Amino acid sequence: MKKLALVTLLLTTAVSLSACGKYDDDIQQTAQNALRQATSRIEELPKVNTFVAMKFEPKTDRMPFVLPKPEISMVQPLKPLDCEQPDRERPMEELEQFALDNLFMKGTISIDGKLKAIIQTADGVLVNVTPGMHMGLNFGKVVRVAPDSVEVEEFISDGKGCWDKRSSRLDLITAE
Repeated sequence: MKKLALVTLLLTTAVSLSACGKYDDDIQQTAQNALRQATSRIEELPKVNTFVAMKFEPKTDRMPFVLPKPEISMVQPLKPLDCEQPDRERPMEELEQFALDNLFMKGTISIDGKLKAIIQTADGVLVNVTPGMHMGLNFGKVVRVAPDSVEVEEFISDGKGCWDKRSSRLDLITAE
């Protein structure tokens, strides 16, 4: 009985293994097709620049681990500033915290016979502006309000303590 069971087991194993061999050819063919279709290209390594060491001269070169000393600039003699200056003593107005590029003229309104411009800030706040008010980051003063524009006179620093005046204009934004 044991011999019969052993023979049956061996026959079953042999038949199973012979069935697996049938699929082995398909697997090898699929693997060969995949290898033929796969193209891998290895990029060349970048060329390494050769390092050239410099000879350190402690008497002329700066010490590498010590913070550099600040350069001493030539002190210019103080001269009385008889040129035009912006009024820095006056309190800042609401529209002086915005650059002129971030202010938009939306229209005009006449109140008591005086024309006022309606200016919108980048935050969306609307402000009525009349001549004499200040706006922009460069100490700008509103010179004239027209139905389609606002003229502003700004102070621009020349870097030497004096200021030049520059005229700018905000035009009415019209919907298209």
